[in-house]
Amino acid sequence: MKSWLLCLLSCLILAPIATAQQGPAPKPETAKAEAAKPEAKDKEAAELEATMLQQRGLGLIRQAAEEAATLDDRRSGARILAAAADLLWERDQDQARQLFEQAFEIALVHYRETKDDNRQKVSESSSVGRADMRMEVIRLIGRRDSKLARQFTEQYIEEKKRELQARAGEKRGNDRLFGGEDPGAGDLLNTAMTILESDPKTAIELARRAFAGGVPQGAPSFLSSLGMRDRAAADQLFLGALERIARDPAVPPGQLLLLSAYPFGEGRVWASDGESTNSYGFGAPKDFAPDAQLIGRFLQTALAVVARTADLNPAVTPEAPSRQGAGLFTARLLEPKVAQYAPAMLEEWRVHSTKLTNLAADKSRDSVDRTLQDVTREGRRGPAPDTTDRVKELLDRAQQTSDFAQRDDLYQNAAMEAQRGGDVSRALEIAGRISDAEYKQKVRAWINFNAANNALGEGRLDEARRLAAELDATDERAYLYFQIAAAALKEKDRGRAAELLTEATGKALEADNTPAKVRALVGIANLYASFDPVRGFEVVTEAVKTANKISDYSLDQAQLVRVVARRGGRGAMTSVNTVEGFDLGKTLQSLARADFERALGLARALESRPLRLHAQIAVAATLVDKKLMAQAQ
Repeated sequence: MKSWLLCLLSCLILAPIATAQQGPAPKPETAKAEAAKPEAKDKEAAELEATMLQQRGLGLIRQAAEEAATLDDRRSGARILAAAADLLWERDQDQARQLFEQAFEIALVHYRETKDDNRQKVSESSSVGRADMRMEVIRLIGRRDSKLARQFTEQYIEEKKRELQARAGEKRGNDRLFGGEDPGAGDLLNTAMTILESDPKTAIELARRAFAGGVPQGAPSFLSSLGMRDRAAADQLFLGALERIARDPAVPPGQLLLLSAYPFGEGRVWASDGESTNSYGFGAPKDFAPDAQLIGRFLQTALAVVARTADLNPAVTPEAPSRQGAGLFTARLLEPKVAQYAPAMLEEWRVHSTKLTNLAADKSRDSVDRTLQDVTREGRRGPAPDTTDRVKELLDRAQQTSDFAQRDDLYQNAAMEAQRGGDVSRALEIAGRISDAEYKQKVRAWINFNAANNALGEGRLDEARRLAAELDATDERAYLYFQIAAAALKEKDRGRAAELLTEATGKALEADNTPAKVRALVGIANLYASFDPVRGFEVVTEAVKTANKISDYSLDQAQLVRVVARRGGRGAMTSVNTVEGFDLGKTLQSLARADFERALGLARALESRPLRLHAQIAVAATLVDKKLMAQAQ
């Protein structure tokens, strides 16, 4: 009985189904909808896969951030946590904010325990700056949360006050030329520049704090940028700085010169005291209309500075010779502006200028003359200057001295002057007279590098390659080679690019295992990623192997640093270029678009924990960062 009822029930259920199957053919609209179902399923599957990939990327970033918090290298830990927070912001703001806070706290602890971490020694006599990790965290969060950025900035300022109290009496910054800039002022102004577009109100507030103790060396660039966005605010900041200079006789002329471009809408400032010269180029502000009243205020203040500098008593003011050299440069530099905009004060101006000329030493006057020639040449942007007389003078002095170190320095100066005049062959011949073999090699390399760079900029690729081949430094040679190869790719000459990179790779692989070798291989692989990722992976694999053999390779070494220290022991020629292609994480990120798993595997193969975590986050970013995802499509 029971089985029969079940059978009947089944028939009753199936009968309507059978009837439905024998019904009329579906309407065209229905058929179209049915046909579209597979496409909808494909789209749904693609979206699901994309979501899963994003989740994987987020997981890798979170994992790296968790480990970064435990690093003994707190500088790298703060950097990695901030990078992770920045990537997570659009997906998980709560966690991102926590990571930013954690990164800033780690950076605070690091600077409390470490003295002068923002300088990196590159030779016995010189060092270069590197980023303050506290400011790097603030810079990143400033793009995301202005309130939190302000909170961090207040903490940073308090930390700086504490540091300065602990280091009271120490010399800071370029004391001779600019009067010992508070290092915190420069950091504040850098942050203001970073957030100027996203949070102009906070940026202006930070800039005012930066200017409170003097004119920071970053002032010319910031005033130009602010002037294009908010002319009234820039004018107010400029006038406040002028007022402080006018009322404080201790302010050196160098600070006035940092303001000298703004009222005229120019894009470069010069400062010199007859011993050292600084030049800052930042681009002239667009559509800037000079204000006659502003110019008048500036020149009146300049006259006061020149006059009081001429009256300095060396017996009372030990730095008087340096300041009077700077005063002479200021007077000579600005005299054409006085003649054009304030002719009524020209006679008085020339009286003080003559007095400063008489006070300056012969060496200072010569240096001021040479720098003013550079200023004139830069303004004309014409052909290379005629440096024949200057080269002859330096060579005569070299031959007259019996001090070998001084002679070699004079030969170096003469070689640089010859190159400035456009005669590379003459420059190399003079450098060849240097007696110290290592010094000679470095001067010749400096000349060859600059000449190759100039040839590259002018499209003379064969000449650039010939000069680059003369270089011994692995990273310098490789840098020029992959720059030349990049230029060849722009000309659609892929074969030439591949040939250049093959030669550069061979030279790099033959080199000793040094940071320069890592940079060279990473930079070559980075360019390969754009047109031959298979070869790029092969080269970057060698870079990873090399990095694992170097115990002290760090995230801060993705720079091209060139140094020629003077034999006499005073000063050095230094050039620092941050090269994105030298960043191992960025290169693996570029290659991840072709093969994510392989790139991630290489990142995880790095034995240095900071390098590994940095690279892992960079690779994972290709699954999370919207810009990178769009580029991959």
